[in-house]
Amino acid sequence: MKPGQLSTLSRDLKNPYKVMGLTGGVASGKSLAADYFKEAGMHVIKADDIARALGDEGGAAHGAIMQRFGTNDRMKLRKIVFNDPLALKDLEAILHPLIRAEAIRMMKDIAEKAHGDKKIIIYEAALLVETKHYEDLDGLIVIHSPKDLRKRRLIWRDKITEDLAEKMITSQASDEDRVKVATEVIDNSGTKEQLKAQIEKLAKKLKQTA
Repeated sequence: MKPGQLSTLSRDLKNPYKVMGLTGGVASGKSLAADYFKEAGMHVIKADDIARALGDEGGAAHGAIMQRFGTNDRMKLRKIVFNDPLALKDLEAILHPLIRAEAIRMMKDIAEKAHGDKKIIIYEAALLVETKHYEDLDGLIVIHSPKDLRKRRLIWRDKITEDLAEKMITSQASDEDRVKVATEVIDNSGTKEQLKAQIEKLAKKLKQTA
């Protein structure tokens, strides 16, 4: 992605749209937050959904993933890449360009069809800070949740070891690095209801300032 590719200035002025990045550490609750934004009437694109489709049989990345790793099973891939930094880089090299291309296509499609405040798009992706792609967006929403809480969620949710959970967390940017570049920070150390209330409030604010 070239710098500014998703910026307002590079978009078709006949169909302007605003893209807010949504990110957070693994198990921070960013996917749930994305669902709440969708419930609040906003367009949402999830990078992980795109990645899943790309890796499935028939997807554009399926062949390359199978050739490199011998499997497209997400749990097996997770164990491989988080125990081998070079394997992680290889997987990212396969997926990231394809994810970005599909996300841009989806954004343009939404802009063509949407009206009024519906042209606000929430783009949820895990590595917006690490890749600096947040700089190409109109703002960055960070879902913040303490590391220890995220680790417990990972172990419980994915039935993985504490060691693998720690590797997954430390492979990403720190909470401090994400918060430092955030436009908005949402705390997710409480209940789902508390998270949803914060998302609804922010969604209303974004629509008013679009």
